[in-house]
Amino acid sequence: MVRTPSTAPLLKYVVGVDIAKDTFVACLGSLDAAQGHRFYGKPTTFPNDAAGFAALRAWVVARQEPAPAPCWYVVEATGVYYEELAYFLADQQQSLSVLLPHKVKHFARSTQVKSKTDALDARLLCQLGLERQLPPWQPLTPAMRQLRFLTRERAGLRRQASPLKSRLHAHRHTYQPDPQALARLRRQLAWLDELVAEIDAQLAQVVAAEPELARRLAYLTSVPGIGLVSACIIVAETSGFALVENERQLASYAGLDVVQRQSGATARATSVSKRGNARLRMALYLPAVSSLTHNVQQKAFYARIRARQPAGKVGVVAVMRKLLLLTYALWKNEREYDPAHQPTGRLKVTPALLAQAGVTQDDPQSGGLLQENQR
Repeated sequence: MVRTPSTAPLLKYVVGVDIAKDTFVACLGSLDAAQGHRFYGKPTTFPNDAAGFAALRAWVVARQEPAPAPCWYVVEATGVYYEELAYFLADQQQSLSVLLPHKVKHFARSTQVKSKTDALDARLLCQLGLERQLPPWQPLTPAMRQLRFLTRERAGLRRQASPLKSRLHAHRHTYQPDPQALARLRRQLAWLDELVAEIDAQLAQVVAAEPELARRLAYLTSVPGIGLVSACIIVAETSGFALVENERQLASYAGLDVVQRQSGATARATSVSKRGNARLRMALYLPAVSSLTHNVQQKAFYARIRARQPAGKVGVVAVMRKLLLLTYALWKNEREYDPAHQPTGRLKVTPALLAQAGVTQDDPQSGGLLQENQR
């Protein structure tokens, strides 16, 4: 056991776990009140199965000192191979953090370790847990886990359909296209559409079987432009906003937070970071485009953005962010969408702005928006 000279009481133990498909490597360390680090022996390899999980727990307990201190596991999200261990530790009431690979990579760059092995990665994760306060991992409920699996499967099928549509279009416009090849492409697209329809039906069944989930999803689908599938993706990818503390954190998680890059005389235009959940951003795009047709408030907001920034894409991204924050507020407050609601300090809808957005004065929603602004 390697120690740094210190008699200060222990604050916590940390187990860094580097996971592969068949095995994982664990490294145990501790932090004391004097901020001293201790690493206990060499990192050890375990099989990535139920027997290996039980052996890990026994290994950790055997190496802990008699002095009581909380134990925290730090795991890197390597594909899906970490999930069984994560749920095992959660069932054992163990504290756990699951980190995205890029966060671990950035921390590794701050150290002087240039080599990369499984043992070194486990020790690095252990060191990261000793030096940083990491957010706890919260397991998904069975219904939420099924929603995430189904929505991701659906998105994968949609991605497969896109190149098939391009191939079908190209083959139809080529010289003397082969009728049998065209028929095969159409059958492939029809088969994918059939699978997507099956998933949509299963999603509806999952929601119907969970009355509380169905009730709260209804708040999101009350927003013009957001359907059941889009609402399911938003909720599944955010775990029902379980770990979201504020709007800024949510925007950052989706990669819709605005970043600025300036150095000396060089200053680039601000943009969204795109360093977040890409699935969540993709799920918001079509609702944002749809809301520009069916949602008067979003049309007015988009018009205000376009008045400052001619590029249409900037306005669409701004609407995506606004819709995401709106769904968070509706889910948190358990309220349906009110088109006449105008939070303090937000967009003031005027007749000129409505006209710029292409909304006529006899639109049933425009009157409510104007009356609300006059209060």
